[in-house]
Amino acid sequence: MDEERKVKLEELKEASPLDSVKILQELELYDAKSSQEIIDEVYEQFASGENMEDEILKPVFLSVVDGILEGTALGRSARKKGLTASRFIQECESFSYDEGVVFNSVDTYAAYKNARENDNVNSNMTQNPTSKERRKLYEDKQRMDGYKDRKTIGHSRVEDEYTENPNLYDSKKNRPANATDEKFGNLAETDHIVTLKNLHNTLKSNYALDDNDIKNIANGDYNFAMTAAEINDGRGKGGMSNAEYIKSQEKKGTPLDEKTKQNMLRLHKEAEKGIEKQVNKTVLHNFLGDVDKKSINEKYDTLQESKIRAYEKKHGVTPDENKLASINEIVDKKRNEELTQAKENQKDKGKEIRTTASKEALSQAGDYAVGNLILFIVKPLYYEFSDIFKNGLQEGVHAESGVEAIKIRFGRIKNHVLTHSKDFLGNNAWEFVKGFVSSLVEGIISLFVGIFKQILKIVKEGIKIFVQSARILFGKDSKDMSPAEKGDAIIKLIGGSVISIAGIGVEALINKIGIGEPWSVVLATMLSGIASALFMYVLDKADIFSVKAEKRRDRIIEIFDERIKDINEASEQLDFYTIEVLKNQRTEFENIKDFIDDGFKFDNIEVINAGLYNMAKFMGVNIEYSNTEEFCNYMDNAVLEL
Repeated sequence: MDEERKVKLEELKEASPLDSVKILQELELYDAKSSQEIIDEVYEQFASGENMEDEILKPVFLSVVDGILEGTALGRSARKKGLTASRFIQECESFSYDEGVVFNSVDTYAAYKNARENDNVNSNMTQNPTSKERRKLYEDKQRMDGYKDRKTIGHSRVEDEYTENPNLYDSKKNRPANATDEKFGNLAETDHIVTLKNLHNTLKSNYALDDNDIKNIANGDYNFAMTAAEINDGRGKGGMSNAEYIKSQEKKGTPLDEKTKQNMLRLHKEAEKGIEKQVNKTVLHNFLGDVDKKSINEKYDTLQESKIRAYEKKHGVTPDENKLASINEIVDKKRNEELTQAKENQKDKGKEIRTTASKEALSQAGDYAVGNLILFIVKPLYYEFSDIFKNGLQEGVHAESGVEAIKIRFGRIKNHVLTHSKDFLGNNAWEFVKGFVSSLVEGIISLFVGIFKQILKIVKEGIKIFVQSARILFGKDSKDMSPAEKGDAIIKLIGGSVISIAGIGVEALINKIGIGEPWSVVLATMLSGIASALFMYVLDKADIFSVKAEKRRDRIIEIFDERIKDINEASEQLDFYTIEVLKNQRTEFENIKDFIDDGFKFDNIEVINAGLYNMAKFMGVNIEYSNTEEFCNYMDNAVLEL
């Protein structure tokens, strides 16, 4: 009962019978608040910006904090456990002792970063070779020379694929007599379009590849271009990419012509596509432990063709049947030797890769389980400290002393942990299994590159969305959700997943504009989180499924149900008070009446007057005299006033 009702009831106890009627009317009308007024208040509450802080400011701020923490070792360690500032605050603030054990899944971008950090060291590949070691490890002279032979026009003339000028010669001994190039600058050389250095740096952490795989990937026709020695060697590109070489020439004041620039950029783009395709093919074969027979056959078919062309170039005639058979025999022998060796190696390689992927997934799933344990313990602690700041140490638990309050608070924490520990262990075990599967799939996907990798991610995310949508539609809590609420939840689920995937693209874009790690990860984490917060806010305001209308309706019903309950309780209490007051008033009225009756009985005017004065006072009638003398004075004054 609120204070105003208490005051009215106290007044009722002391009121006269005439005043009681008025007070009773006020109490009856106390809860007769306008229905329209209630509805207006609810609409105003939903339309106000009072939740702006929780809906936008806090999520955006926490996204910035998440990004900043990405730049620290402690922040990255926490993220590996599935703990971010956003998740920590969200779960702690929504905690109550009435809830069960709740687990939130790690978003796609965080899972991507975790998987990427798992393969920092690849023992199957040389990690930091010198320039000389790199050339020795990854150059395939035979395939490079074969490519040059196929690009040679006639006897010795070769076209530069960057400049499109057919002014190169294939060997020093075939240098034209009238050539003026210095240090054999126009000698035709096979250039690795994507340099060995860049290719190695990109793939050195991929534990599904080894040095031989890098050599095979780097030396495909898709990554070869014929160009002049002065462009290919240290005087020109050297270890630079085509784009870097173009910029370096502009800085020197000797910019390349537009045709050459476009050719270099086009060939680089085509080379990247070819490399991505070959990397994915190699990773898949290595993971499964089978042999990429097609690539090996293509390699030796090319070698066979190169040997035939070399013979024609040297002797000026096509090899006869005997010579052709000899060439085929040599090539087929090498082909079969490599196939046999590859079969022996691939089985063990596949087993090793799968074991590594499983170990990394187990480690990551273990980290997630530790993160869940930390939150399980921290959430009730956060709740108690938050309650202390809001309501006070003692007041919040109605304790008589600080010691008693601390006992009550830590007792609640202890009871919560013990009560839910069994459920937590069971659920966390299941979460461990899910974390292992998710991390294993994410780890395997991380081994691939390019558009194929993105397709796999989308497929994985699609399966995840499908499973979570099924829970929303048919899960144990679905019966408590309306169709509109289910639709709204699914839309937000899909949108959140898409934005999370976009974080990967944002990071790649930031890297392309020259901002490397860790700042690219920091910025991408911030932008992804901010975009997610704004997206959820926009969806909430758009209210596509009219969920707010349902919530407003439910809120109005809730308010009226509560008011009906209050009115019924107030009515029962009012009836009790009214009966007691009327009973007391009836008793007092009978006593005064008996007193007056005695005056009439004994013909005592003074008793009668005293009784009438008491009756007036009892009824709350204000008369200005209480005896005969005061009555005479009152009448004299009234006559004088007239």
